[in-house]
Amino acid sequence: MQPPVRILGTGSYAPSLIVTSAELDERFGRAPGESFARSGVSERRWAGPEETSSRMATAAVREALDRAGLDAGDLDALIVSAVAPEQPMPTTAVLALAALDAPGGRCEGFDLNASCIGFVTGLRTAAAGIATGQWSRVAVVASEIASKGLDHGCVEASALFGDGAGAVVLGRAESSEHDAETSPALLASRVSLWPEAARACRIDGGGTRYNVMTPPEDPRAYLFSMDGAILLRHVARHVPQFLDALLDDAGVTLADIDLVVPHQASGVGLRYLRERVTPHPERVVDILAEHGNQISASIPVALHHAVTTNRLHRGNLVLLLGTGAGLSLAAAVLRY
Repeated sequence: MQPPVRILGTGSYAPSLIVTSAELDERFGRAPGESFARSGVSERRWAGPEETSSRMATAAVREALDRAGLDAGDLDALIVSAVAPEQPMPTTAVLALAALDAPGGRCEGFDLNASCIGFVTGLRTAAAGIATGQWSRVAVVASEIASKGLDHGCVEASALFGDGAGAVVLGRAESSEHDAETSPALLASRVSLWPEAARACRIDGGGTRYNVMTPPEDPRAYLFSMDGAILLRHVARHVPQFLDALLDDAGVTLADIDLVVPHQASGVGLRYLRERVTPHPERVVDILAEHGNQISASIPVALHHAVTTNRLHRGNLVLLLGTGAGLSLAAAVLRY
């Protein structure tokens, strides 16, 4: 099945605080240039005190709606991706819909957490709902504030991540027989999980296991930790076969793909993608140096960047590719 969906508009939000790697070196007593050398990130945005997850999501969705020529009252659903929600309840989606002045009784909304592949998961969910007639227009937004959960004793984690939000508004693509092969559509999508790598990327505290009632012995349980080497080994082992299966489902080859929009996982990961996966490395969107790894917001922010810089045009084939905790892989091929 190729859901006839169209990206009607994209949007993003960049938090107010610009933090350079040189500042991190000075702040945490590192050798000059160490933060950039270990992360590939020259600067990233971190949220200020008033910049909440819902505020960032609202701003990104509002821009996507404006670019689509729509308003919140035109939405049937809002799907929010975030590793750490603003609060347990009500959901970030509810808070964002309230800020958008969405009319009551018109729109449903919910949050999901699929780690760094949350945006692609939300996109698949929205496309399925549109294809089955459940919804007509859906906003999918990823809003991530990584900066509040970083262990600055670990250079890789401290220097790699940035905050931000990215959104798309999806609608049904109207097509007829003569243009069915050129009209916008989700040609294929796929998600796979290798849970043997579950401990390689994690935050142990903050849920029902460790919290204010049952605190951990080590407060660093509330902070993000990762083993980049284990993650990269799993990615290198599984991505080629995973992509082959996806492209076969879509009926295209890598040479047919006009643009690759990957999760901005790390400099090493992006270099691997350029060298091993695509025959056209210049087609890979790489915004890591200016944004950092924005968790599930990486892909929609990079997608919005591609649209607003005229790297992505109507009729182009675009590959979205994400890796996340688990280890999880998610990808989608769309005709934009």
